[in-house]
Amino acid sequence: MIFLVIVTLLLYRGAQINTGVFPYPHGAFASQIVGHWLAPLGYGVNSVLEATFILCQVGVVLVFLVVVVYSKHLHIFLAPVNVLFSRRPNALRGLEPMRSGGKVLDFEEADPDTDVFGLGKIEDLSWKGLLDLATCTECGRCQSQCPAWATGKPLSPKQVILDLRDHAFAKAPWLLAASDAERDKLPDAAKAAAERPLVGKDGGVIDPDVIWSCTNCGACVEECPVDIEHIDHIDGIRRYQVLIESAFPIEAAGMLKNLENKGDPWGMGEARRAEWIGELDFDVPVVGGKIPDGIEYLFWVGCAGALEDRARKTTKAIATLLHTAGVKFAVLGPAETCTGDPARRIGNEFVFSMLAQQNIETLNEAGARTIVASCPHCFNTIANEYPQLGGNYEVIHHTQLLARLVEQGRLTPAGRIEEKVTYHDPCFLGRHNKVFSPPRRIMENVPGIEAAEMHRCKNRGFCCGAGGARMWMEERIGKRINTERIEEALALSPDTISTACPYCLVMLGDAISAKKGSGEAKDTLEVVDVAQLLARSVRPEDAHAAEQPATANEE
Repeated sequence: MIFLVIVTLLLYRGAQINTGVFPYPHGAFASQIVGHWLAPLGYGVNSVLEATFILCQVGVVLVFLVVVVYSKHLHIFLAPVNVLFSRRPNALRGLEPMRSGGKVLDFEEADPDTDVFGLGKIEDLSWKGLLDLATCTECGRCQSQCPAWATGKPLSPKQVILDLRDHAFAKAPWLLAASDAERDKLPDAAKAAAERPLVGKDGGVIDPDVIWSCTNCGACVEECPVDIEHIDHIDGIRRYQVLIESAFPIEAAGMLKNLENKGDPWGMGEARRAEWIGELDFDVPVVGGKIPDGIEYLFWVGCAGALEDRARKTTKAIATLLHTAGVKFAVLGPAETCTGDPARRIGNEFVFSMLAQQNIETLNEAGARTIVASCPHCFNTIANEYPQLGGNYEVIHHTQLLARLVEQGRLTPAGRIEEKVTYHDPCFLGRHNKVFSPPRRIMENVPGIEAAEMHRCKNRGFCCGAGGARMWMEERIGKRINTERIEEALALSPDTISTACPYCLVMLGDAISAKKGSGEAKDTLEVVDVAQLLARSVRPEDAHAAEQPATANEE
Protein backbone atom coordinates (compact mmCIF):
# COMPACT_ATOMS: atom_id res chain seq x y z
CA MET A 1 0.00 0.00 0.00
CA ILE A 2 2.81 2.42 0.81
CA PHE A 3 4.51 1.41 -2.44
CA LEU A 4 1.33 2.18 -4.40
CA VAL A 5 1.01 5.57 -2.71
CA ILE A 6 4.56 6.47 -3.78
CA VAL A 7 4.27 5.08 -7.34
CA THR A 8 1.00 6.85 -8.15
CA LEU A 9 2.42 10.08 -6.71
CA LEU A 10 5.57 9.95 -8.84
CA LEU A 11 3.69 9.01 -12.02
CA TYR A 12 1.20 11.89 -11.89
CA ARG A 13 3.88 14.37 -10.85
CA GLY A 14 6.18 13.16 -13.62
CA ALA A 15 3.33 13.64 -16.08
CA GLN A 16 2.70 17.14 -14.67
CA ILE A 17 6.27 18.10 -15.48
CA ASN A 18 5.63 17.24 -19.14
CA THR A 19 2.28 19.04 -19.25
CA GLY A 20 3.77 22.20 -17.71
CA VAL A 21 1.64 22.36 -14.56
CA PHE A 22 4.17 21.02 -12.08
CA PRO A 23 4.41 23.69 -9.33
CA TYR A 24 8.08 23.22 -8.32
CA PRO A 25 10.77 24.53 -10.68
CA HIS A 26 13.57 22.49 -9.12
CA GLY A 27 14.44 20.11 -6.27
CA ALA A 28 11.86 17.36 -6.96
CA PHE A 29 14.52 15.07 -8.40
CA ALA A 30 12.51 11.81 -8.22
CA SER A 31 9.53 13.35 -10.05
CA GLN A 32 11.90 14.88 -12.60
CA ILE A 33 13.48 11.48 -13.31
CA VAL A 34 10.04 9.93 -13.88
CA GLY A 35 9.07 12.93 -16.03
CA HIS A 36 12.19 12.35 -18.16
CA TRP A 37 11.09 8.73 -18.70
CA LEU A 38 7.55 9.78 -19.69
CA ALA A 39 8.59 12.73 -21.92
CA PRO A 40 8.78 10.69 -25.20
CA LEU A 41 5.05 9.83 -24.86
CA GLY A 42 4.09 13.40 -25.70
CA TYR A 43 1.72 15.99 -24.23
CA GLY A 44 -1.53 14.17 -24.88
CA VAL A 45 -0.56 10.89 -23.26
CA ASN A 46 0.98 12.70 -20.28
CA SER A 47 -2.27 14.62 -19.79
CA VAL A 48 -4.17 11.35 -19.59
CA LEU A 49 -1.53 9.84 -17.28
CA GLU A 50 -1.73 12.87 -15.01
CA ALA A 51 -5.50 12.65 -14.57
CA THR A 52 -5.46 8.84 -14.32
CA PHE A 53 -2.83 8.59 -11.64
CA ILE A 54 -4.20 11.48 -9.59
CA LEU A 55 -7.44 9.50 -9.38
CA CYS A 56 -5.45 6.31 -8.70
CA GLN A 57 -3.63 8.00 -5.84
CA VAL A 58 -6.88 9.27 -4.30
CA GLY A 59 -8.28 5.74 -4.58
CA VAL A 60 -5.17 4.17 -3.05
CA VAL A 61 -5.23 6.66 -0.14
CA LEU A 62 -8.92 5.98 0.54
CA VAL A 63 -8.34 2.21 0.47
CA PHE A 64 -5.29 2.72 2.67
CA LEU A 65 -7.43 4.50 5.28
CA VAL A 66 -9.69 1.45 5.45
CA VAL A 67 -6.80 -1.04 5.56
CA VAL A 68 -5.10 0.91 8.38
CA VAL A 69 -8.13 0.38 10.63
CA TYR A 70 -7.62 -3.38 10.35
CA SER A 71 -3.85 -3.39 10.84
CA LYS A 72 -1.27 -2.50 13.49
CA HIS A 73 -1.01 0.90 11.80
CA LEU A 74 -4.23 1.91 13.52
CA HIS A 75 -1.95 3.78 15.92
CA ILE A 76 -1.64 6.50 13.26
CA PHE A 77 -5.13 7.67 14.27
CA LEU A 78 -5.22 6.53 17.88
CA ALA A 79 -1.86 7.87 19.12
CA PRO A 80 -2.97 11.53 19.30
CA VAL A 81 -6.14 10.48 21.14
CA ASN A 82 -4.18 8.34 23.62
CA VAL A 83 -1.74 11.17 24.30
CA LEU A 84 -4.64 13.59 24.75
CA PHE A 85 -6.25 11.41 27.43
CA SER A 86 -3.04 10.39 29.17
CA ARG A 87 -3.29 11.09 32.89
CA ARG A 88 0.48 11.53 33.19
CA PRO A 89 1.46 14.51 31.06
CA ASN A 90 4.43 15.48 33.22
CA ALA A 91 5.25 12.59 35.60
CA LEU A 92 4.13 9.04 36.43
CA ARG A 93 3.09 9.79 40.03
CA GLY A 94 0.57 7.38 41.62
CA LEU A 95 -1.38 4.32 40.55
CA GLU A 96 -5.00 4.59 39.57
CA PRO A 97 -7.40 3.36 42.28
CA MET A 98 -9.44 0.21 41.74
CA ARG A 99 -12.69 1.02 39.99
CA SER A 100 -15.89 -0.93 39.44
CA GLY A 101 -18.76 0.42 37.41
CA GLY A 102 -16.83 3.65 36.86
CA LYS A 103 -16.58 4.37 40.61
CA VAL A 104 -13.67 3.94 43.03
CA LEU A 105 -14.17 0.60 44.77
CA ASP A 106 -15.15 0.80 48.43
CA PHE A 107 -14.02 -2.42 50.12
CA GLU A 108 -16.54 -2.03 52.93
CA GLU A 109 -19.40 -2.16 50.45
CA ALA A 110 -17.81 -4.28 47.72
CA ASP A 111 -19.68 -7.29 46.36
CA PRO A 112 -17.39 -10.08 45.07
CA ASP A 113 -20.15 -11.30 42.75
CA THR A 114 -20.73 -8.01 40.94
CA ASP A 115 -17.71 -5.79 41.49
CA VAL A 116 -14.48 -5.99 39.49
CA PHE A 117 -11.29 -6.64 41.47
CA GLY A 118 -8.38 -5.81 39.20
CA LEU A 119 -7.93 -7.24 35.70
CA GLY A 120 -9.01 -10.86 35.58
CA LYS A 121 -10.47 -10.77 32.06
CA ILE A 122 -9.71 -8.64 29.04
CA GLU A 123 -13.16 -7.05 29.30
CA ASP A 124 -12.21 -5.71 32.74
CA LEU A 125 -9.95 -3.15 31.05
CA SER A 126 -11.23 0.40 31.01
CA TRP A 127 -11.81 2.19 27.71
CA LYS A 128 -8.45 3.92 28.22
CA GLY A 129 -6.80 0.53 28.80
CA LEU A 130 -8.21 -0.80 25.53
CA LEU A 131 -7.11 2.40 23.81
CA ASP A 132 -3.58 1.77 25.13
CA LEU A 133 -3.54 -1.69 23.54
CA ALA A 134 -4.61 -0.45 20.11
CA THR A 135 -2.22 2.52 20.21
CA CYS A 136 1.05 0.56 20.51
CA THR A 137 3.43 1.34 17.63
CA GLU A 138 5.54 -1.75 18.40
CA CYS A 139 8.67 0.40 18.44
CA GLY A 140 10.18 -1.46 21.40
CA ARG A 141 11.51 1.59 23.23
CA CYS A 142 9.78 0.43 26.43
CA GLN A 143 11.45 -2.96 26.17
CA SER A 144 14.89 -1.46 25.55
CA GLN A 145 14.71 0.56 28.78
CA CYS A 146 13.12 -2.09 31.01
CA PRO A 147 15.53 -3.21 33.80
CA ALA A 148 13.81 -6.60 34.03
CA TRP A 149 14.26 -7.28 30.31
CA ALA A 150 17.84 -5.97 30.40
CA THR A 151 18.75 -8.51 33.09
CA GLY A 152 17.24 -11.59 31.46
CA LYS A 153 13.75 -11.59 32.93
CA PRO A 154 10.79 -12.63 30.74
CA LEU A 155 9.09 -9.24 31.08
CA SER A 156 8.85 -7.25 27.87
CA PRO A 157 6.48 -4.31 28.36
CA LYS A 158 5.90 -4.22 24.61
CA GLN A 159 4.97 -7.89 24.46
CA VAL A 160 2.58 -7.53 27.41
CA ILE A 161 0.66 -4.87 25.48
CA LEU A 162 0.74 -6.86 22.23
CA ASP A 163 -0.38 -10.09 23.90
CA LEU A 164 -3.27 -8.30 25.59
CA ARG A 165 -4.19 -6.59 22.31
CA ASP A 166 -4.14 -9.85 20.32
CA HIS A 167 -6.21 -11.55 23.01
CA ALA A 168 -8.73 -8.69 22.95
CA PHE A 169 -9.16 -9.04 19.18
CA ALA A 170 -9.41 -12.83 19.42
CA LYS A 171 -12.07 -12.66 22.14
CA ALA A 172 -13.98 -9.77 20.55
CA PRO A 173 -16.43 -11.95 18.53
CA TRP A 174 -17.42 -13.77 21.74
CA LEU A 175 -17.91 -10.51 23.64
CA LEU A 176 -19.88 -8.89 20.82
CA ALA A 177 -22.19 -11.86 20.25
CA ALA A 178 -25.77 -10.96 21.18
CA SER A 179 -26.80 -14.38 22.52
CA ASP A 180 -25.57 -17.82 23.48
CA ALA A 181 -26.94 -19.14 20.21
CA GLU A 182 -24.67 -16.76 18.29
CA ARG A 183 -21.73 -17.78 20.43
CA ASP A 184 -22.34 -21.43 19.60
CA LYS A 185 -21.94 -20.57 15.93
CA LEU A 186 -18.56 -18.90 16.43
CA PRO A 187 -15.35 -20.55 15.17
CA ASP A 188 -13.43 -22.73 17.62
CA ALA A 189 -10.66 -20.09 17.81
CA ALA A 190 -13.07 -17.50 19.24
CA LYS A 191 -14.45 -20.03 21.74
CA ALA A 192 -10.92 -20.98 22.82
CA ALA A 193 -9.99 -17.31 23.28
CA ALA A 194 -13.04 -16.81 25.49
CA GLU A 195 -11.94 -19.63 27.79
CA ARG A 196 -8.26 -18.66 27.88
CA PRO A 197 -7.12 -17.31 31.29
CA LEU A 198 -5.38 -13.93 31.36
CA VAL A 199 -2.52 -15.29 33.52
CA GLY A 200 -1.25 -18.86 33.64
CA LYS A 201 1.78 -21.05 33.11
CA ASP A 202 -0.05 -23.31 30.67
CA GLY A 203 -2.20 -21.58 28.13
CA GLY A 204 -2.44 -18.19 29.83
CA VAL A 205 -2.17 -14.99 27.84
CA ILE A 206 0.65 -13.82 30.13
CA ASP A 207 3.07 -15.97 32.11
CA PRO A 208 3.06 -15.27 35.89
CA ASP A 209 6.83 -14.68 35.84
CA VAL A 210 6.19 -11.75 33.50
CA ILE A 211 3.91 -9.78 35.81
CA TRP A 212 5.98 -10.52 38.94
CA SER A 213 9.23 -9.34 37.30
CA CYS A 214 8.05 -5.72 37.13
CA THR A 215 9.69 -3.22 39.50
CA ASN A 216 7.19 -0.42 38.70
CA CYS A 217 10.18 1.76 37.85
CA GLY A 218 8.24 3.45 35.05
CA ALA A 219 10.99 3.38 32.44
CA CYS A 220 8.52 1.87 29.95
CA VAL A 221 5.94 4.62 30.46
CA GLU A 222 8.63 7.31 30.33
CA GLU A 223 9.97 6.03 27.01
CA CYS A 224 6.65 5.34 25.28
CA PRO A 225 6.15 7.89 22.49
CA VAL A 226 2.35 7.43 22.61
CA ASP A 227 1.88 7.51 26.42
CA ILE A 228 0.86 3.89 27.02
CA GLU A 229 0.64 3.24 30.77
CA HIS A 230 2.11 -0.26 31.12
CA ILE A 231 2.29 -0.17 34.93
CA ASP A 232 -1.47 0.27 35.26
CA HIS A 233 -2.06 -2.90 33.25
CA ILE A 234 0.56 -4.96 35.07
CA ASP A 235 -0.55 -3.85 38.52
CA GLY A 236 -4.21 -4.32 37.55
CA ILE A 237 -3.43 -7.94 36.72
CA ARG A 238 -1.50 -8.27 39.99
CA ARG A 239 -4.54 -7.03 41.93
CA TYR A 240 -6.74 -9.78 40.53
CA GLN A 241 -4.09 -12.44 41.13
CA VAL A 242 -3.64 -11.39 44.77
CA LEU A 243 -7.20 -10.53 45.78
CA ILE A 244 -9.14 -13.20 43.87
CA GLU A 245 -6.71 -15.97 42.92
CA SER A 246 -4.38 -15.64 45.96
CA ALA A 247 -1.59 -16.38 43.49
CA PHE A 248 1.61 -14.43 44.20
CA PRO A 249 5.25 -15.17 45.13
CA ILE A 250 5.22 -17.07 48.42
CA GLU A 251 7.98 -14.99 50.01
CA ALA A 252 5.75 -11.90 49.79
CA ALA A 253 3.17 -13.52 52.07
CA GLY A 254 5.22 -12.72 55.18
CA MET A 255 5.53 -9.08 54.15
CA LEU A 256 1.76 -8.73 53.66
CA LYS A 257 1.05 -10.46 56.97
CA ASN A 258 3.46 -8.11 58.76
CA LEU A 259 1.80 -5.09 57.17
CA GLU A 260 -1.63 -6.23 58.34
CA ASN A 261 -0.61 -7.20 61.86
CA LYS A 262 2.37 -4.98 62.72
CA GLY A 263 2.13 -2.04 60.34
CA ASP A 264 5.56 -2.51 58.74
CA PRO A 265 7.05 -5.00 56.24
CA TRP A 266 9.55 -6.43 58.76
CA GLY A 267 7.02 -7.07 61.52
CA MET A 268 8.97 -5.14 64.16
CA GLY A 269 5.94 -3.26 65.44
CA GLU A 270 5.27 0.32 66.50
CA ALA A 271 7.32 0.15 69.73
CA ARG A 272 10.63 0.34 67.81
CA ARG A 273 9.73 3.24 65.54
CA ALA A 274 11.14 5.88 67.90
CA GLU A 275 14.34 4.05 68.96
CA TRP A 276 16.51 6.13 66.64
CA ILE A 277 15.57 9.30 68.57
CA GLY A 278 17.40 8.02 71.65
CA GLU A 279 20.62 7.80 69.61
CA LEU A 280 20.67 11.59 69.05
CA ASP A 281 22.04 14.21 71.44
CA PHE A 282 18.99 16.48 71.11
CA ASP A 283 15.27 16.04 71.57
CA VAL A 284 12.88 15.32 68.72
CA PRO A 285 9.22 16.07 69.55
CA VAL A 286 6.92 13.07 69.11
CA VAL A 287 3.34 14.05 68.27
CA GLY A 288 0.75 12.40 70.48
CA GLY A 289 -2.27 14.20 69.07
CA LYS A 290 -2.40 17.68 67.59
CA ILE A 291 0.87 19.06 66.19
CA PRO A 292 2.02 21.83 68.56
CA ASP A 293 2.09 25.42 67.34
CA GLY A 294 5.44 26.53 65.94
CA ILE A 295 6.25 23.19 64.28
CA GLU A 296 7.12 23.86 60.64
CA TYR A 297 7.27 20.31 59.31
CA LEU A 298 6.05 16.83 60.17
CA PHE A 299 8.94 14.47 59.43
CA TRP A 300 7.53 11.24 57.98
CA VAL A 301 10.32 8.78 58.83
CA GLY A 302 8.90 5.69 57.11
CA CYS A 303 9.33 2.02 57.95
CA ALA A 304 12.85 1.68 56.56
CA GLY A 305 13.98 5.00 58.03
CA ALA A 306 12.87 3.93 61.50
CA LEU A 307 13.62 0.21 61.48
CA GLU A 308 16.31 -0.67 58.91
CA ASP A 309 19.84 -0.07 60.21
CA ARG A 310 21.34 1.47 57.07
CA ALA A 311 18.33 3.73 56.52
CA ARG A 312 18.36 4.83 60.16
CA LYS A 313 21.71 6.50 59.52
CA THR A 314 19.99 8.65 56.92
CA THR A 315 17.14 9.44 59.31
CA LYS A 316 19.56 10.60 62.00
CA ALA A 317 21.54 12.65 59.49
CA ILE A 318 18.36 14.40 58.31
CA ALA A 319 17.24 15.10 61.86
CA THR A 320 20.70 16.44 62.74
CA LEU A 321 20.69 18.76 59.73
CA LEU A 322 17.22 20.08 60.47
CA HIS A 323 18.21 20.67 64.09
CA THR A 324 21.40 22.44 62.98
CA ALA A 325 19.39 24.67 60.62
CA GLY A 326 16.99 25.60 63.41
CA VAL A 327 14.02 23.97 61.68
CA LYS A 328 11.14 23.12 64.01
CA PHE A 329 9.97 19.60 63.17
CA ALA A 330 8.20 16.71 64.85
CA VAL A 331 7.60 13.02 64.16
CA LEU A 332 4.67 10.69 64.73
CA GLY A 333 6.82 7.94 66.26
CA PRO A 334 4.67 4.91 67.23
CA ALA A 335 1.60 6.52 65.65
CA GLU A 336 3.18 6.21 62.21
CA THR A 337 2.50 3.06 60.19
CA CYS A 338 3.44 1.89 56.70
CA THR A 339 1.96 4.04 53.93
CA GLY A 340 0.89 0.83 52.18
CA ASP A 341 3.09 1.27 49.10
CA PRO A 342 4.43 -2.34 49.14
CA ALA A 343 0.89 -3.71 49.48
CA ARG A 344 -0.50 -1.59 46.64
CA ARG A 345 2.40 -2.29 44.31
CA ILE A 346 2.15 -6.05 44.85
CA GLY A 347 -1.59 -5.85 44.18
CA ASN A 348 -3.17 -6.08 47.63
CA GLU A 349 -5.39 -3.02 47.40
CA PHE A 350 -7.33 -4.08 50.49
CA VAL A 351 -4.28 -3.86 52.79
CA PHE A 352 -3.22 -0.61 51.14
CA SER A 353 -6.65 0.89 51.73
CA MET A 354 -6.62 -0.20 55.38
CA LEU A 355 -3.17 1.30 56.07
CA ALA A 356 -3.83 4.46 54.06
CA GLN A 357 -7.10 5.22 55.86
CA GLN A 358 -5.40 4.67 59.22
CA ASN A 359 -2.61 7.11 58.29
CA ILE A 360 -5.00 9.68 56.86
CA GLU A 361 -6.99 9.61 60.09
CA THR A 362 -3.78 10.08 62.11
CA LEU A 363 -2.53 12.92 59.90
CA ASN A 364 -5.87 14.71 59.94
CA GLU A 365 -6.08 14.41 63.71
CA ALA A 366 -2.55 15.80 64.01
CA GLY A 367 -3.43 18.67 61.67
CA ALA A 368 -0.52 17.94 59.35
CA ARG A 369 0.23 20.74 56.91
CA THR A 370 3.63 20.15 55.34
CA ILE A 371 5.12 16.66 55.45
CA VAL A 372 8.80 15.89 54.82
CA ALA A 373 9.38 12.31 53.67
CA SER A 374 12.78 10.67 53.46
CA CYS A 375 11.53 7.67 51.45
CA PRO A 376 10.48 8.35 47.83
CA HIS A 377 7.90 5.56 48.07
CA CYS A 378 6.27 7.24 51.09
CA PHE A 379 6.63 10.61 49.37
CA ASN A 380 4.90 9.35 46.21
CA THR A 381 2.14 7.52 48.08
CA ILE A 382 1.19 10.34 50.46
CA ALA A 383 1.46 13.06 47.79
CA ASN A 384 -0.20 11.29 44.86
CA GLU A 385 -2.26 8.36 46.14
CA TYR A 386 -3.67 9.50 49.49
CA PRO A 387 -5.74 12.22 47.77
CA GLN A 388 -7.71 9.37 46.16
CA LEU A 389 -8.91 8.52 49.68
CA GLY A 390 -9.39 12.07 50.90
CA GLY A 391 -5.91 12.74 52.33
CA ASN A 392 -4.63 15.98 50.83
CA TYR A 393 -1.30 17.28 52.13
CA GLU A 394 1.69 19.26 50.96
CA VAL A 395 4.52 16.72 50.75
CA ILE A 396 8.18 17.37 49.98
CA HIS A 397 11.18 15.09 49.87
CA HIS A 398 14.03 15.64 52.29
CA THR A 399 16.44 16.52 49.46
CA GLN A 400 14.12 19.35 48.38
CA LEU A 401 14.04 20.79 51.89
CA LEU A 402 17.79 20.39 52.48
CA ALA A 403 18.64 21.98 49.11
CA ARG A 404 16.41 24.92 50.06
CA LEU A 405 18.08 25.27 53.47
CA VAL A 406 21.53 25.30 51.83
CA GLU A 407 20.44 27.95 49.32
CA GLN A 408 18.96 30.07 52.13
CA GLY A 409 22.24 29.88 54.05
CA ARG A 410 20.67 28.06 57.00
CA LEU A 411 23.02 25.13 56.30
CA THR A 412 26.58 25.91 55.22
CA PRO A 413 28.70 23.01 53.96
CA ALA A 414 32.23 23.78 55.15
CA GLY A 415 34.10 20.50 55.56
CA ARG A 416 35.71 19.22 52.37
CA ILE A 417 34.84 15.74 51.10
CA GLU A 418 37.55 14.83 48.65
CA GLU A 419 35.68 12.03 46.92
CA LYS A 420 34.43 11.10 43.49
CA VAL A 421 30.68 10.60 43.91
CA THR A 422 28.10 9.25 41.47
CA TYR A 423 24.42 9.76 42.18
CA HIS A 424 21.78 7.08 41.61
CA ASP A 425 18.30 8.44 40.82
CA PRO A 426 15.56 6.63 42.77
CA CYS A 427 12.76 5.79 40.34
CA PHE A 428 9.94 6.98 42.61
CA LEU A 429 11.69 10.28 43.26
CA GLY A 430 13.05 10.95 39.80
CA ARG A 431 10.97 9.45 37.03
CA HIS A 432 7.74 9.28 39.02
CA ASN A 433 7.92 12.82 40.45
CA LYS A 434 10.58 14.63 38.39
CA VAL A 435 12.78 15.49 41.38
CA PHE A 436 16.21 15.44 39.77
CA SER A 437 18.03 18.67 40.64
CA PRO A 438 17.73 19.03 44.48
CA PRO A 439 20.04 16.07 45.34
CA ARG A 440 22.54 17.25 42.76
CA ARG A 441 22.39 20.85 44.02
CA ILE A 442 23.20 19.60 47.51
CA MET A 443 26.30 17.77 46.26
CA GLU A 444 27.36 20.77 44.17
CA ASN A 445 27.50 22.82 47.37
CA VAL A 446 29.66 20.35 49.27
CA PRO A 447 33.32 21.38 48.85
CA GLY A 448 35.63 18.80 47.34
CA ILE A 449 33.04 16.45 45.81
CA GLU A 450 33.73 15.44 42.22
CA ALA A 451 30.37 14.48 40.73
CA ALA A 452 30.26 11.85 37.97
CA GLU A 453 27.04 10.84 36.23
CA MET A 454 26.28 7.29 35.12
CA HIS A 455 25.17 7.16 31.49
CA ARG A 456 21.70 6.00 32.57
CA CYS A 457 20.56 8.83 34.80
CA LYS A 458 17.68 11.24 35.43
CA ASN A 459 14.74 10.39 33.13
CA ARG A 460 16.61 7.32 31.91
CA GLY A 461 17.91 6.21 35.28
CA PHE A 462 18.21 2.47 35.88
CA CYS A 463 16.25 0.86 38.70
CA CYS A 464 17.89 -0.67 41.79
CA GLY A 465 15.40 -3.56 41.63
CA ALA A 466 13.41 -2.86 44.81
CA GLY A 467 10.26 -1.15 43.51
CA GLY A 468 6.95 -2.85 42.84
CA ALA A 469 7.41 -4.77 46.14
CA ARG A 470 10.34 -6.60 44.51
CA MET A 471 12.39 -5.81 47.62
CA TRP A 472 10.48 -8.61 49.39
CA MET A 473 10.65 -11.13 46.54
CA GLU A 474 13.55 -13.33 45.50
CA GLU A 475 15.19 -12.57 42.16
CA ARG A 476 15.58 -16.09 40.74
CA ILE A 477 15.54 -15.38 37.01
CA GLY A 478 18.43 -13.81 35.12
CA LYS A 479 20.95 -11.35 36.50
CA ARG A 480 20.17 -9.33 39.62
CA ILE A 481 19.09 -5.80 38.72
CA ASN A 482 21.06 -4.23 41.57
CA THR A 483 24.21 -5.98 40.29
CA GLU A 484 23.67 -4.53 36.83
CA ARG A 485 23.32 -1.04 38.29
CA ILE A 486 26.38 -1.33 40.50
CA GLU A 487 28.50 -2.53 37.58
CA GLU A 488 27.50 0.62 35.74
CA ALA A 489 28.56 2.69 38.74
CA LEU A 490 31.84 0.80 39.16
CA ALA A 491 32.78 1.70 35.59
CA LEU A 492 33.26 5.28 36.87
CA SER A 493 35.60 4.16 39.70
CA PRO A 494 33.76 6.23 42.34
CA ASP A 495 34.75 6.58 45.98
CA THR A 496 31.10 6.84 47.04
CA ILE A 497 27.71 6.11 45.52
CA SER A 498 24.99 8.44 46.73
CA THR A 499 21.23 8.14 46.49
CA ALA A 500 18.11 9.49 48.20
CA CYS A 501 16.03 6.38 48.91
CA PRO A 502 16.28 3.76 51.68
CA TYR A 503 15.30 0.96 49.26
CA CYS A 504 18.11 1.96 46.89
CA LEU A 505 20.46 2.21 49.86
CA VAL A 506 19.75 -1.41 50.79
CA MET A 507 19.76 -2.87 47.28
CA LEU A 508 22.89 -1.10 46.08
CA GLY A 509 24.62 -1.79 49.39
CA ASP A 510 23.95 -5.52 49.04
CA ALA A 511 25.33 -5.49 45.49
CA ILE A 512 28.47 -3.67 46.63
CA SER A 513 29.02 -6.19 49.41
CA ALA A 514 28.89 -8.99 46.84
CA LYS A 515 31.35 -7.14 44.60
CA LYS A 516 33.72 -6.56 47.51
CA GLY A 517 33.62 -10.27 48.28
CA SER A 518 34.66 -11.08 44.72
CA GLY A 519 37.34 -8.36 44.68
CA GLU A 520 35.58 -6.30 41.98
CA ALA A 521 34.98 -3.29 44.25
CA LYS A 522 37.37 -1.54 46.62
CA ASP A 523 36.79 -2.08 50.32
CA THR A 524 36.27 1.64 50.99
CA LEU A 525 33.39 1.99 48.51
CA GLU A 526 30.08 2.75 50.23
CA VAL A 527 26.52 3.76 49.44
CA VAL A 528 25.20 6.73 51.40
CA ASP A 529 22.26 9.08 51.24
CA VAL A 530 22.84 12.62 50.00
CA ALA A 531 21.82 13.84 53.47
CA GLN A 532 24.71 11.91 54.99
CA LEU A 533 27.19 13.61 52.67
CA LEU A 534 25.76 17.01 53.56
CA ALA A 535 25.85 16.19 57.28
CA ARG A 536 29.54 15.29 57.07
CA SER A 537 30.30 18.65 55.49
CA VAL A 538 28.05 20.91 57.58
CA ARG A 539 29.19 19.65 60.99
CA PRO A 540 31.46 16.66 60.53
CA GLU A 541 31.61 15.73 64.22
CA ASP A 542 27.80 15.77 64.62
CA ALA A 543 27.26 13.92 61.38
CA HIS A 544 29.73 11.21 62.37
CA ALA A 545 27.93 10.74 65.67
CA ALA A 546 24.56 10.59 63.92
CA GLU A 547 25.76 7.87 61.57
CA GLN A 548 26.90 5.53 64.31
CA PRO A 549 24.23 2.87 64.88
CA ALA A 550 23.63 1.40 68.30
CA THR A 551 25.92 -1.61 68.73
CA ALA A 552 23.13 -3.91 69.87
CA ASN A 553 20.92 -2.81 66.99
CA GLU A 554 23.68 -3.36 64.45
CA GLU A 555 24.18 -6.88 65.71
